[in-house]
Amino acid sequence: MRKAQEFAKKITGWELLLANLTPHLAEMPYLQEIASALTVLIAEARNLDGEQESARAHLQDIIHRRQAVERDGETLRIRATSHLKGSFGLTSDELVRFGIRPRPFRLRRRQPPVETPPSPPPPE
Repeated sequence: MRKAQEFAKKITGWELLLANLTPHLAEMPYLQEIASALTVLIAEARNLDGEQESARAHLQDIIHRRQAVERDGETLRIRATSHLKGSFGLTSDELVRFGIRPRPFRLRRRQPPVETPPSPPPPE
């Protein structure tokens, strides 16, 4: 956005120059060609600035549509993954065919109970 503002400032500067130059063209005819070229250039710059803003709006629309598709795709992937895990089981190697990592199968061993030392009797 900063560059668009800088470009607008440049156009405004060109317009200011042209506006102040126009009354003096009769006494300085050698600037007539520059003033004519500047008039054409300002019109083209305004046109290009409008096209750029239109393209920027179109780009934002495309970005929002792509983000919506991405969000919907992830939702469908999560739903399908959940159904496949429910059908095959969380640790099944069949899940790999669908690009899903199965949960590692680990046996849990019982931890022996930790004995706490008896506390000393309170002093009397």
